[in-house]
Amino acid sequence: MVNPTVVTTILFACFKVLNTIALMSPDTCFPFMITIQFMTLPPQLVALACAMSYAAANIAARFGVKYANPVTMTLISFTTQTIVLWTLVLVSGSIPPASYFPAILFVGMGFVMPIIRMLTYIGVATLGASRSVSLRSSFPLFGVLFAVIFLKEELKPSVLAGTILVVSGTFVITWQPRESPSGSRWWYALFPLSAAVIAGLIQPLVRYGLGIAHYPLFFTALVGVTSLMVNLTCLPVIKKFQCPIWNRKGIKRLVVASLFENLGFLLFITAFGLAPVATVSPLIATSPLWVVLATLIIFRNLEQVSFRTLVGSCLTVAGTITITLSR
Repeated sequence: MVNPTVVTTILFACFKVLNTIALMSPDTCFPFMITIQFMTLPPQLVALACAMSYAAANIAARFGVKYANPVTMTLISFTTQTIVLWTLVLVSGSIPPASYFPAILFVGMGFVMPIIRMLTYIGVATLGASRSVSLRSSFPLFGVLFAVIFLKEELKPSVLAGTILVVSGTFVITWQPRESPSGSRWWYALFPLSAAVIAGLIQPLVRYGLGIAHYPLFFTALVGVTSLMVNLTCLPVIKKFQCPIWNRKGIKRLVVASLFENLGFLLFITAFGLAPVATVSPLIATSPLWVVLATLIIFRNLEQVSFRTLVGSCLTVAGTITITLSR
């Protein structure tokens, strides 16, 4: 098994080389058009786009989980993130002359992200997509709490009201009554809830790191390659509990899910670099709403529009408008 210290040393050696190249070629900062385009958009729009991208990822993962397991989903997710984002970084020449401190923050996030995604995927596999996503979407509450405590961000009454409305609507929409799967236990809910708590803690760190050096594309790629190396390092231990399942049908669906998920993660990092956590976090939490809407429009035979869904939609839209107007 590879020593984690070796992984960290290799990552920072690579970062030092890339940083040196960037300093030698000041023009490499020019191709950061993706970042610049994101920065010109309203943060609320970026956050909603992130929520929709995560929704598309959940829909694709819902089909892929039939042929795979959480270990396979996590490996494919980080492999796709590393290949796609580093290709964009290297092809565009987007190697920024960033300082080491924000790089340390995002490398640290790379060590944590495998835990978050594994917990999320285990929740989907044990509870089902709708219930797991609703619990996972509670992260804005933790994000707002951490932002107020550690970053001293102002918590406006309208933002607080919007947060409550969005999260309440998300729960009402996705927590649909249905028969529990065989062998389901109440403590399975701890998987998505734990992922939500960790994700809430990461949000203020993302904003703090981007406040020092705003390079979301590069840092998202850095998180991806770190997470992939950590995941591969721990794979021998993970295999003692669950081995990856490689199925052609599952791989195709999970690659699609990973592409949307990584786009969502890039938008996630960008959004938190543009606005306070308490503003964009509740909007990103509307992802379950888009899952339900897409299911009703594209896969109308799968479920009926219930009164619970209508009430939840109204709550979520009201919360979104409240947060948007607070700006």
